[in-house]
Amino acid sequence: MTSIRQIEANRANAKRSTGPRTMPGKVRSSRNALRHGLATSCKSDAPTFAAAICAGLGCEIGPETAAAVADAKCELWRVRLVRHALLAALGGDPVGDVARRLEALERYERSALAAQKRAFRSLSSARV
Repeated sequence: MTSIRQIEANRANAKRSTGPRTMPGKVRSSRNALRHGLATSCKSDAPTFAAAICAGLGCEIGPETAAAVADAKCELWRVRLVRHALLAALGGDPVGDVARRLEALERYERSALAAQKRAFRSLSSARV
């Protein structure tokens, strides 16, 4: 069981460690885990891509459905770009390091493929 003294020490430590307080510190700490950019979304490209999807299909679909398809395709495209860059750099890096990075990309690709599958399902149900 935790003593009263330990609880008070924990509370005092928690008051001191509140994270960054300035805006530049908050911006810098928000990018701590960002290594390859795949954890961010590509919402900036999505509206143009969604409009192109609507025009290419030639049928009336909802903006949410077109945006879902555009987001999924954009995410998958970004994962494949990162994989291509890793494979291109294979000559300079140790094979084990590149293999570890490629294995880490699988999580993002699985997520993108699942989103694409959901988007295509909603697209096919919207077209019926």
